[in-house]
Order: sequence, then C-alpha cells, then structure tokens
Amino acid sequence: MKIAIIDDQDEIRYSVSKILKRAKYETVLFHGLESDIIARIKDEQIQLLIVDIMLSDDFSGIDLIKNLRQHNITLPAILMTAYTTPTNMIEASKIGIKDILQKPFTVDELKNIVKKYEEKDDAFIQVLDQINEEFVGSFETMKDIYSKIGVAANNDLPIMILGDTGTGKELIANLIHKNSRNSKSEILAINCASIPKELFESQLFGHEKGAFTDARTAHIGFAESVGDGTLFLDEIGEISTESQSKLLRFLENKTFRRVGGTHDIKFHGRIISATNININDNIEKDLFRQDLYYRLSMIKIEIPALNQRKKDIPALVDFFIKQANTELNLNIKGISNDALELLKKRTYKGNIRELKNTVYNSALNAHEDVIQKEHIQFEIEKTKDCSAQEIIAQMIEIRGIENAKEIHNSLEKEFYDILLQKCDNITHLAKYLDISRSTLRNILRKHHIISE
Repeated sequence: MKIAIIDDQDEIRYSVSKILKRAKYETVLFHGLESDIIARIKDEQIQLLIVDIMLSDDFSGIDLIKNLRQHNITLPAILMTAYTTPTNMIEASKIGIKDILQKPFTVDELKNIVKKYEEKDDAFIQVLDQINEEFVGSFETMKDIYSKIGVAANNDLPIMILGDTGTGKELIANLIHKNSRNSKSEILAINCASIPKELFESQLFGHEKGAFTDARTAHIGFAESVGDGTLFLDEIGEISTESQSKLLRFLENKTFRRVGGTHDIKFHGRIISATNININDNIEKDLFRQDLYYRLSMIKIEIPALNQRKKDIPALVDFFIKQANTELNLNIKGISNDALELLKKRTYKGNIRELKNTVYNSALNAHEDVIQKEHIQFEIEKTKDCSAQEIIAQMIEIRGIENAKEIHNSLEKEFYDILLQKCDNITHLAKYLDISRSTLRNILRKHHIISE
C-alpha cells in the first residue's frame, strides 16, 4: 500500500515514513502546501493519506482533503493532531474521516491504525457547514461522541441521546442540528415530562377549532411549526404508553393529523430524543415500548457522566471561569492547584451542571483574581433517606481527610446543639448520654453552645 504523509514539519514526515517503511509500506512525503499536490497524489496512485491537521496558519489538513474531494479524489484519510477541538473532530467525521492520531503517538498506535486500511475502501461523505458551538471534552473521552455527531448530521435518521441529568444532552442535540442540512431552520426543544398525557397529542400534532371543549381556535403543533428543522424531544422516557403509541405511528409514517383534523400532514423535519432514565429497565417493566425505542434510536449517542471523565475537569473549569467572567462581569484569571484538586476529587451527582454552578459560586466568592480552595463551597445533599454515614462521607470529600479534626468538631457541635434543642435540661441530657453533668457542660462550653 502506498501512503502519502502530509505534514508541515520535516521531522514528523520523516519519522512517520521511517516507521511505515519498516512495516513494508511505501511512502510519499508532502509538506501540504505544494501547488501540484493534487496532480502528484493522482500520479503516485496514493491509496491512503496521513495528514496533519495544521499545515499552516490559514490552511488545515481538513481544507486539503476538501480540496482533494472537489477534484474527485476520495481517498481514505487519517488525521494527525496535537490539538483536538470539537469543531475539527466533528468536521473530520462529516467528511468521512474516522481515525485521528493524537500526538504524541506510539509506533504500535501508528501501525495498528494504518493496518485497518490495507483492504479498506471508505465511501465519501458530503461536506456540510462548519459549526460554531463546541462541547468541552478531551480527545480520549469524547472522540466517539464527536464522530457520531458528524455521522448523525449527514442524515435524517432518528437519534436518541442517553445520559444522566446535567451531562449536556441538549447541547449535543444542538450540535447535531447546527451541523445538519437543515441548520438554517429552527430546533424546537420540548420537555415531554412537562406535557400532561391528555394534551400530548394536541401539543405535538396540533388541533382544529372545535376539536374539544376548549379548542376555540385551531392550534399548530410542534411537529408542524418546526417545518424542516429539528424536533428535540427531551425526557422522552417520561411519556405515557398511550402517547408512545401515537408517537410510534408518527415515526413510522412520517405523517400526522391534527386532533379533529381530516387530512394527513407530511413531517419534513428530523427527530432527536433524549432521556436520563434506563430505557432498557423501563422496557422490561412494560413502561416503554421496545418498538418505539428502536425507532427513536437508529443512531444512539451515550454521554458519560462527569465522574467517568474526571480528566476533563481542568478544561471544563477553565471554560466555566471564562464564561463566569463574561456573564458575571468578573476578572478571574485562574484557579489554584489545590482548589482544582478539590474539584477533581468531588463526586458529581449533578454532573457538568453541578460543576458549572460550583465554579460560578467560587468565582463570586473569590476576593482576588485566582480561585483558592477556601472559595469553593459544595452543597451537602440532604434527603429524607440520607444517612449520617453519607453526610459524613460528603463532608470528608468536600473538606478533605486532612481536615478530619475540623470535621469531627463540626459534627460534634451540631450533635450537641440539636440534643440541647430537644432537651434543655442538662441533668437529664447527661443521664441520657451516660456521662456526668460536668462533662456535658465542658463539651457544651468547648463548642460555645453555652457560655456559663
């Protein structure tokens, strides 16, 4: 197999070529800005491109591949990059590039990725408009999601986004829409959980005047008003089984009828749905139709919880600090290492949304231009079922095990303060605690619960 190695750095071209030649591949080297590169790639009968993503300040590897494809050169390509962003990863996926080599890479990583193309003929995928919104995440944790966004943007298949609350499902839906052929049309987000089941059909499909008692005028539903845009059905797992049947018929026929209407209306948009529930569990419990699930999830994108992508926290914190500076009119320049470590140790039940709120609050608490550890205040979750053990565990996680004495004193003070509120007779309370009255008074004085 003959491989073109295209990179503006001589040492990268030669080192990649050396590795591949040892693996018995033939290589041709380019710096990427040759005026005759298209003709030479044709003449050399190149079978695979390995292209650096940055060839110059104003010309990228993606630009080069687009140029080649405008000249009907649709060779498979591998991108090399030291700087991955959601924009370039999604753009790469949209033009059919499925593999990205993150610099620095090992010899085995290079050889293994090239081996995949020995007998492979990748089909060309049409290039679409570039997006201008990004989803913050590292290459390792987000590369599959970015790739699926690019694939999803090139067709109108129904997409289901799965992920816990606060992971960014709506942002992913927006990224897909902004990359799609219908990006100039609107994306209409609907919270399915907030629509009463008896109104679901009329809200989604609309109704005619007089269709029911309160229908004094005709109403255009979401499916009609979105036109050829995107209908985003958030919290799809919350709709009733009756509504699920109506939605299934709509998806199968791509038509709908207003409540009280007499003719079918063609749906020209696309459907993206999202849920934070375990759909498979609900299917087993007969709470969600399996056939509807298959219709909605022809492309499925699963977003990991923040606790599964802790390595992204530094980038997310930096992003949220910049956002806080803009939205809250602040001038925070960064965060201290120990404050960042505290954020990384946290278990986030609220995912990215919780991290964002924490960073914003910390930025407001900061009395200087750097967020310090003491500026960070986590909320302690208190629910009816929250045990004392869970509360203590949260306090240790928030304040750190190195502050065990401070945590112990705080808990002890709360304990005796509550006891004294429930029983203000110190003699009786000492008896209940099986300690002497003087010992109890000393404890209460230590915590400044009593002054005498």
